[in-house]
Amino acid sequence: MTNVANCKKCGALFVQTAKRDICDKCFEEQFKLVNEINDYVMNAPVESIFLDNLLTKFNLKLSEFEELYQAGKFVKISQKVTMKCAKCGNIVPIANKTNMLCSACAKKLQNEI
Repeated sequence: MTNVANCKKCGALFVQTAKRDICDKCFEEQFKLVNEINDYVMNAPVESIFLDNLLTKFNLKLSEFEELYQAGKFVKISQKVTMKCAKCGNIVPIANKTNMLCSACAKKLQNEI
């Protein structure tokens, strides 16, 4: 049975396949964006890149980046992209965080609960 849906990004009607909730056009744009981000980070001459700078450069919202990250699109750059822990302010790779907290603060918070 064919499933017709509205694209989550642009609202266009499309034939939904598997787990994709965006149309072919938006999927291609997303694929291109992910490749650009991965190439930019991997080829950057610096040791790490702050997530905020990456979001600004590629005009992304944090929620958009998080969605792509959780979908496994940024595995190879997850040690090079860094962010500040919302609690202690330490700079940590996005691979070592739980939501907006570093692993240590997340563990501490979990133990307090």
